[in-house]
Amino acid sequence: MLIVGSIFAMLCVSINLRAYSSMRAEVDQNSRLSVEIQNLMDENLTLQEEIHLLKTNPAVIQREARKIGVDLRQEKVSGAGKLN
Repeated sequence: MLIVGSIFAMLCVSINLRAYSSMRAEVDQNSRLSVEIQNLMDENLTLQEEIHLLKTNPAVIQREARKIGVDLRQEKVSGAGKLN
């Protein structure tokens, strides 16, 4: 009877330990994913603000155009010359 009780107790401890380990891993993964989601949401918000500025703010448009080597004033002048 003592041997059967000992085997039963060892099985219970083993099963509970595996369940706890599995649960702990899932909780850790959930925490990491929550942080990653928050970071991506922050990045998305930043990109949305940048898109809005690029659509509406001429100074930002000029700055970004200069970064890639395009002079918008020159583009407008050469574009106007083509229409005549």
